[in-house]
Amino acid sequence: MAIGRGALDEWQAKALLASYGIPVPEGDLARSEDEAVAIARRLDGPVALKAVGSDIGHKTDRGLVVLNLQGDEAVRSAARSLLALADGGEATLLVERMVRGAREFMIGMKRDPLFGPVILFGIGGIFAEAHKDIAFGVTPLEEQDIEGMFAGIRASVLLGSFRGLPPVDRAALAGAVRALERIAADHPEIAEIDVNPLIIEGATPVAADALVILGLAAGPHLSAPRTHITPDLTPLFAPRSVAVIGASNDPLKWGGSLLRNVIDGGFAGSIYPVNGRGGTVCDLPAFGSVADLPEVPDLALVAVKAEQVNAVIEQCGARGIPSALVVAAGFSEAGEAGVVLEAELAEIARRWGVTLIGPNCMGMLSVHSHLHAVGFLELRPKAGRLSIVTQSGNIGVQLVTRAERRGIGIDKYVSVGNQASTSALDVLDALGDDPQTAAALVYLEGVGDGRHFFDVVRRITPKKPVVVLRGGLTEIGGRAAASHTGAMAGAAEVFMAAAHQAGCLVRTGPDESLDVAMCLTSLPLPKGRRVAVMTLGGGWGVLAADEVARAGLELATLEPSVRAELDRLLPGYWSRGNPIDLVAAIGSDLAQRALTVLVESEQVDAVAVLGILNSPSTGAIADEFACGRFNAEETTFLTRVTELMESTGKPIINVPLRPIEIATFHGSARYDAVILYSPVAAIRALAAMAWYGEYIAAHER
Repeated sequence: MAIGRGALDEWQAKALLASYGIPVPEGDLARSEDEAVAIARRLDGPVALKAVGSDIGHKTDRGLVVLNLQGDEAVRSAARSLLALADGGEATLLVERMVRGAREFMIGMKRDPLFGPVILFGIGGIFAEAHKDIAFGVTPLEEQDIEGMFAGIRASVLLGSFRGLPPVDRAALAGAVRALERIAADHPEIAEIDVNPLIIEGATPVAADALVILGLAAGPHLSAPRTHITPDLTPLFAPRSVAVIGASNDPLKWGGSLLRNVIDGGFAGSIYPVNGRGGTVCDLPAFGSVADLPEVPDLALVAVKAEQVNAVIEQCGARGIPSALVVAAGFSEAGEAGVVLEAELAEIARRWGVTLIGPNCMGMLSVHSHLHAVGFLELRPKAGRLSIVTQSGNIGVQLVTRAERRGIGIDKYVSVGNQASTSALDVLDALGDDPQTAAALVYLEGVGDGRHFFDVVRRITPKKPVVVLRGGLTEIGGRAAASHTGAMAGAAEVFMAAAHQAGCLVRTGPDESLDVAMCLTSLPLPKGRRVAVMTLGGGWGVLAADEVARAGLELATLEPSVRAELDRLLPGYWSRGNPIDLVAAIGSDLAQRALTVLVESEQVDAVAVLGILNSPSTGAIADEFACGRFNAEETTFLTRVTELMESTGKPIINVPLRPIEIATFHGSARYDAVILYSPVAAIRALAAMAWYGEYIAAHER
């Protein structure tokens, strides 16, 4: 425990808590056996004795706490023992009324180096570190954030009526959490607060023990001014003209591959190759320098060597070019010399007002602008409403390639590289106001300024969903747990709490993150958690039902009228429950009719359709799907799916009997039919959508 940094003793800590309205036990300080006995008499009941002092920590482990004492002799004997164990000195005895309660929680505050003050709530007591059943909230906390923390622990049932105990006074508990938030704001010198246990006495939370650790604040303070200004990325997203600096006829060079992809991608604006030798490059007139360009382009794609980049950006700034993307490596990722070079690059861009992407990046796409500025790889996803931002070029290429193969529409893709001056969060912030982007998928290995991440995501998510594919979350996996807030609030836990609180969906796999992002751009959000599973075979229904339970969803109840209608459609031996097993009944028309009955039921919020596509039910031939085509029956069925989503506002996810690459089908409605690869993937996607729908609903109130 970090006592070495300085800490208030328990008496001082509780006085601070009490001044902010957190209930503490009645008590007083004693310096002798006689004083301890006198205080105990005034309290008139069982008391607790604790040795306190500026250098005393781990009181329970050292035997410096004695509980449930009654009578003068018991108090005197315990006081004598504690004073002896504490070796006299500055030790003082805290004599308190014994707090009675069967439920023990803990609350705390830690200043995170990235996110600032973080509040903890969870199961407390001496086994807190074993349970580690805790939830976190990043300040400032809204009402739904605090309620989310209460609901976020596994043992949240203990907050209600339980085995004859009354429900916890949630207003008082929320007040204690709010008090810690105010203390953090008012006292930047406090690094950490631990209240453990917070005993529920009757219905009221009482701070039975408390620790306040002092030290310089480890992260941004609530009142710290925000100085970050998001750059204008319009010239990057929708340039009217582009210069390729370092252009080459050689497709095996960055300057050649970038230029060729811009040309072949169908960019409609002016394209200006810049090459010191002039002449022509890729059949376009080349210019000897940036100064020779006939107009000021909106975007410079810089494909020269690292040691030449800074001079080129200086020239771009002098010419008034507003944005530049640098692909060259050899900067901060390459050692100390590269760090210096990158710092100079960032300063040049800042001084001239050039919005800089990179260096050391893979490039970008702006599909609606027909700008394909990626080196070496020909990425040609169809136009869509999903934008991708990535701190890793290869992860970004994987995501875009998978989207292209599966027919998922992309709006923009930006590889930010080393983020010398423009970060992934800056790009995400701009996408929040981009009308062509309906959802964003961001790959992050770190957030740098956690408060900036929190603010950006929280601003965007009420308007459009953000899915984060997160790497680097297990860096503290081997850290030993402890019962105080500082150790329990590790970097990964705090990030996940901040993302959850800000309405962000975090995933750790490329395919699942792409599935969730695609569903959020293509499907309506469910109004609740009740799912109907329609399956061509029983096994998939079992897997789906298991995942429904794991994901916190519900299997929808089939109304009598729905059962009766399905009785008329299906053989007499159908499952007669949810999952709805069609018992291999053949025919896409039957599947459409059964699906219509389910989607239109008032007891159903979403439907997973398993095994209908690419099966004998629709006369599917595997080779047709290898070419990404649907036969007539498939087309009719999927068109009906989009019509039902349009008319009911309920999501429907399809899982084919045999694997297919294609992931979306666009019908006549505003929604696309979505095809995922397994029942588990479908249910997980529906769970993510249900959670996001609840987040949106909470923020609309």
